[in-house]
Amino acid sequence: MSSVLNYRVAIIEDDPVVRGRIAEMIAASDRYRLVWMAEDIETAQIMMGTLCDIVLLDLGLPDGRGTCLIAPLRARMPQVRIVAFTVFDDEVNVIEAIEAGVDGYALKAGSSEDLLNTLDSAARGDFPISPAVAGYLFKRLRRRERSATRAGAIDHDDAPMALTPRERDVLAVLAKGVSYREAAELLGIGINTLSHHVKNLYPKLAATSRSEAVYRAVREGILRLDA
Repeated sequence: MSSVLNYRVAIIEDDPVVRGRIAEMIAASDRYRLVWMAEDIETAQIMMGTLCDIVLLDLGLPDGRGTCLIAPLRARMPQVRIVAFTVFDDEVNVIEAIEAGVDGYALKAGSSEDLLNTLDSAARGDFPISPAVAGYLFKRLRRRERSATRAGAIDHDDAPMALTPRERDVLAVLAKGVSYREAAELLGIGINTLSHHVKNLYPKLAATSRSEAVYRAVREGILRLDA
């Protein structure tokens, strides 16, 4: 991430109205600055020579799938945070984007405040996902858990360290798909305290994202997802 106070943001989006709305929002913020925009894959491949900290990536571009830009973006900027910003809220697109390596998934239907919260989360190194998107992930985790249970394939050889009661509380709330700010309010703690607990529980679960942490916690019987 950049060491300056405001993070550099790039937008890869084919809709000029959406690009304009995001650009205005960023211009009004003292935390971010817009460094470049691209309306398609070809233009993005040219523009990515200019470094940025966060990329808002549309999945449906005129000349192909936005996910094809993830690898070249990371090759040029290993520390960049890539957030899928799209109208697609179906399970196929969600899973495709996450498996392709995005660091977050936000829906265009959200408010400007939602998008700023997403940028804030990405800037902190978290993995922002909207509640609707989280629902798909956790349904997928449930299916995997049930399949593994039926097959007797659950492996506990690399069992993680035990979580503290507060870390369990944090993970249980995050498993509902709420934002970090909402989770902190539900738990009655500050956002910095919540982030501290998250950073502690991730290595205990050998996880690097919210969905992976929830999956491992479910697999080890630490967390139960209600059917």
